Amino acid sequence: MVLCGLPAFAQTRTPWQMHNGLEVSATNPNGFKKFTCNPTQHGQICEYDVATIPPQSDSGWAIAPNGETIGFSIPSRVCQAPIACLGYGDFTYFQTLVDVPANVAVTQFTIAFSGMDDGSRVTIFNSQYPAGLVIPGSYVYFGGSGTTNLGPYVKSGEINRVVVTQVDDCCSENNLDSAIVVLNGEPVGADCHSDLECDDGNACTADICQSDGSCVSHTLACVGGELCNPQPPTLSALASYSSSNASQQSSSTCEIVPSNIAITLNGPQHLLLECGVDSWVDQGAQASDACGAVEVITHNSGHDAYGPGPNTCSEGTYSVQYRALDAQNNEVQIVRSVQVEDTLVPALTLKGSAHEYHKCGSQWVDPGAESFDECYGNISAEVKTTGYVNGWVPGLYTVTYSVTDSGGNSATPLTRTVEVANCPW
Repeated sequence: MVLCGLPAFAQTRTPWQMHNGLEVSATNPNGFKKFTCNPTQHGQICEYDVATIPPQSDSGWAIAPNGETIGFSIPSRVCQAPIACLGYGDFTYFQTLVDVPANVAVTQFTIAFSGMDDGSRVTIFNSQYPAGLVIPGSYVYFGGSGTTNLGPYVKSGEINRVVVTQVDDCCSENNLDSAIVVLNGEPVGADCHSDLECDDGNACTADICQSDGSCVSHTLACVGGELCNPQPPTLSALASYSSSNASQQSSSTCEIVPSNIAITLNGPQHLLLECGVDSWVDQGAQASDACGAVEVITHNSGHDAYGPGPNTCSEGTYSVQYRALDAQNNEVQIVRSVQVEDTLVPALTLKGSAHEYHKCGSQWVDPGAESFDECYGNISAEVKTTGYVNGWVPGLYTVTYSVTDSGGNSATPLTRTVEVANCPW
């Protein structure tokens, strides 16, 4: 389901990063670029013709002075350029990665600026615009307050890279106090505060708000005892269960005796599958008598009309029946037993650091732990915590986290040490 105009609480982004530009070198330590045009106003569009956005993974990226707003302000380096105004540009780049869930319809997307000198350009990168998209409304001139609506160019269901190219073109100041990402009328903060804020609307992912304020998504194989991404049977598999495709008995004269029918399973009669890991693939059966091949009818294979078949997301023993009928309706049958078991321990991970410092004088807040199981999915709610941290008494405390899934498999417990110190009294 797509939720049109959903507020931005479900979206997150990374903190702003800053890059001084690929233009910086040993021979050009300030990274000046001579304009190829003759601009007549600050931040004119043609100034950006000489700017090169660094790749997302370039080692020159670092956290901006303020990850939430940018907070960039330095003395103008253009004062040292051969032409101190409207001849050279000093480019600084800022990027943030905006995660827009698939269930969010983007109707509005803007970058709101304040304290910007001399000009900025916003470029959007995503699967539709891998080389980056810039439109006339992407440019913001000296003193401007923000971009036009870039919503039509933002992709839901993926991470959109947003890059601000800041130009200083005159010996005065070089500032970008604030750049706020606004989606559907709501600011998108650089951190999350709860798992709900990370929810992407996909039941087959567990979306977790980490202690550093970032969202992480875990793909689940099973949810509520059901396979998340069941694959429909292939046409060849369906054909193998169709009576119209069954081998016909020979038309030659032969003696039909019920005991002559022989039925044999393809594959083992007793099959063990790991819950949430192994897939059920029926290998079928074959039968014959003195007259030749005999039709086999399957029950509860998952590909027939007689049952859903073994559920590889729910522990239990499932029976798949094969019946062989000859031309005189004489019948023999055989059963395959499919046992689905959960033998794997769940994964248990701390949220936050394994050692934390807490300033004495307030209640310590436990960031908790998360746990995922191949068979039972997100079982973070089953994590048990032992140990108490007294935030008003200095000392070193230990908190232990443990979890056992419904199959009785227990993860190795994890511990967190909390150091309470520096009481104000």
